[in-house]
Amino acid sequence: MSDELAELRRISKLLTLVNAETLEKELAKYATTNERKKVWLLIDGKKTTEEIGKIAGMKLRTVQDFLKILTDAGLIESSRPSKRIIDFVPASWLELLQPEPEEEKREGKKDGETTTADK
Repeated sequence: MSDELAELRRISKLLTLVNAETLEKELAKYATTNERKKVWLLIDGKKTTEEIGKIAGMKLRTVQDFLKILTDAGLIESSRPSKRIIDFVPASWLELLQPEPEEEKREGKKDGETTTADK
């Protein structure tokens, strides 16, 4: 990698960090649900639309429609598979991809819900 390219990448990262709050606000205009936020997290230039839909828990057509919106907004490349133009993910969104703890899955508990065994 040339020195110029390395310097441009450093500048790009710095600009992303400095403008993180603005970038998050802009993304939030499009990623209005947790499912859409998951899709944004999963757009990496490697996962197919089908894989993204399965992981995000969305129907294929819904994912395709959202990817079109993001492409039209200039936020992702329309290549197959899709890739974010700005490699930015709000930190608060990362927890959306964390697996549900096994114990809660087995018991079917929701956040804040208690069972008789908990009392």
